[in-house]
Amino acid sequence: MVAINLIDYPRWPSLARESILNVPADIRNVRVNIDGRVIDYSGEVDSVVITGMGGSGVVGDIASDLCWFWDCKVPIIVSKNMRLPRRLSKPLVIAISYSGNTAETIMSANEALSRGYPIIGVTTGGKLSTVLSNKGVPVVLVPKASAPRYGLPSLLYPTLIILERFGIASVANELESGISGMERALKAIDEAERLAGELLNAIPIIWVSESRRGVGIRFKNDLNENAKYFAIVSIIPEGAHNDIAAVTTKQVGLRHIAIMGPNDYEGRYLETLLDVVSSFVAKPLVVKLEGSTPLESEMYGVTFLGITTLVLAHLLNVEPISTLPIDRLKEELDKRKLFPV
Repeated sequence: MVAINLIDYPRWPSLARESILNVPADIRNVRVNIDGRVIDYSGEVDSVVITGMGGSGVVGDIASDLCWFWDCKVPIIVSKNMRLPRRLSKPLVIAISYSGNTAETIMSANEALSRGYPIIGVTTGGKLSTVLSNKGVPVVLVPKASAPRYGLPSLLYPTLIILERFGIASVANELESGISGMERALKAIDEAERLAGELLNAIPIIWVSESRRGVGIRFKNDLNENAKYFAIVSIIPEGAHNDIAAVTTKQVGLRHIAIMGPNDYEGRYLETLLDVVSSFVAKPLVVKLEGSTPLESEMYGVTFLGITTLVLAHLLNVEPISTLPIDRLKEELDKRKLFPV
């Protein structure tokens, strides 16, 4: 076993438990008056918009995954943009920004306020916390980590509690199983090392079902940010109608990898697709998500695959935490005053 710096991953179970304590118990009793418009948090909602970017935005992807398995009462809309979708009726908006300074998320939050939507911030502080708190809007402050992506449980678990409080999904009985998934993945370092070795010096082509989209997106993002690696995600069944055509050309340097969860309704479909892929190129690697509940298998997947990308960064002698191009882009956007926040 190679000595790998797991950064904040060993803290994930405690981050999850600590963060949920910060969700106000009386959040449904909030009633605020903003510019003469009353926003009442006790009313029924017909959708949930989760807005955020990067390591914060993936919370929406994971929540959307879980609603393929849970009996979610309303649609979850994932918004990774600087404005909200049009034609919303009675949404609950959850604005997630680890730093609290994500310009796109602050703009979306301000739009929610101007439209009169109930909105809740999930953040470590920053401008988002200030903007919302000054309006009397609920803000869930969460524990800090080394970077947004390493604080995923701090952002996800309060979001799940919010869904519970608003009657969107019954999640309380799965929260501990999700933590068990993280703990199980933390014991699978040897497997993560083997997988990282298979991906070394290759461009990963990630095949994942629609109901596990969040795991695939998170894996790609971690490859990008931790290992500074390009990767491609193909969501099936849609990818079976376009991406798969490219396997007829044996391009050098690609490595196909599939993510499969227990009891995924698309499971047999994905297995069939992989048989076809195998007939043209090398047999894809398969990562099987472990767990007895949807949240457990989801958290096992994002934890295990995240650790894999840290191992890959180590093999490449890459520093995983820094993201210089992202920082530079934010500086340039700020200089050009593209975001009026």
